[in-house]
Amino acid sequence: MKKVVNESKLLISIERFVENVAERKIQPRNFYNDLTDLLIQLDQIYDADFYYSAPIGAFIEMLLDMDEYLDDREQLLDRLNDLSFIDIQQIFKKHYRRHNRELRDHRSSESRNTKILVQRMKKISDRYSRILVVRVDLAYPLKYQDQIGIQEFSDDMDVLRTRLRDQDTIFKGLIEYAWALEQGEEKGYHCHLLLVYKGSERRNAFWLAKQVGKLWSRITEDQGCHFNCHGTAYLKQFSDRKRLGIGMINRNNPDEVKNMLDTVAYLVRPEKENQHLRVKCRKRMRTFG
Repeated sequence: MKKVVNESKLLISIERFVENVAERKIQPRNFYNDLTDLLIQLDQIYDADFYYSAPIGAFIEMLLDMDEYLDDREQLLDRLNDLSFIDIQQIFKKHYRRHNRELRDHRSSESRNTKILVQRMKKISDRYSRILVVRVDLAYPLKYQDQIGIQEFSDDMDVLRTRLRDQDTIFKGLIEYAWALEQGEEKGYHCHLLLVYKGSERRNAFWLAKQVGKLWSRITEDQGCHFNCHGTAYLKQFSDRKRLGIGMINRNNPDEVKNMLDTVAYLVRPEKENQHLRVKCRKRMRTFG
């Protein structure tokens, strides 16, 4: 079903709204109008079966309380105006404190994930004389993001992960892979994908990344897009700084191995908390694997 709002962008807007209100000493300008519009939009995408982050939870509480007014914007606005800013702010502060705890847990989890992935890649670089490290980002263009919610993203990723596990076609001969799911203000829901092949069997990282992009397009029925991290201009900005960590990595070149491990660590860098998912289809939905 086509969505009438961009789910990802709306959830980020709500999160920022709650954070802003929780930290304010005075009532923001247009507070009640903005609150009304966000609640009406949330009503169009809210799914009681999903699991939302704490700031979204603050809005969901209000959404359920205001259910009988949601079909009439003016009536909803009047009802919200009956509530004091201070009372609403206290609710938001409670959820904002829980949000901060969530972010701490998120950073801790991502730190563990980073260590695990780096250890895996260290073992691989010790075992093989050459490995081909391929990086590609998978996302959806802005023009389709109002049709892509967390459920659609999860479904598309399920298909991709099945292909990865089966080592089908372009994934034949994989010796390692990793993926990280994120949510950004402009990119919406997206995935950072890392693929590792034996250097003796695969050589063209750009071609492989391009084929992954084509596969993603087929999986998403042409609604998906990709960024090939092996384009000449993109690679040059890292090679110029001697920080290139993708492509062919030689075990006997310590600098290449170090750069590769740094690149791998960035895949799930804990400092990227603004990229965390604000909604999950399942309570323990994995964002890294």
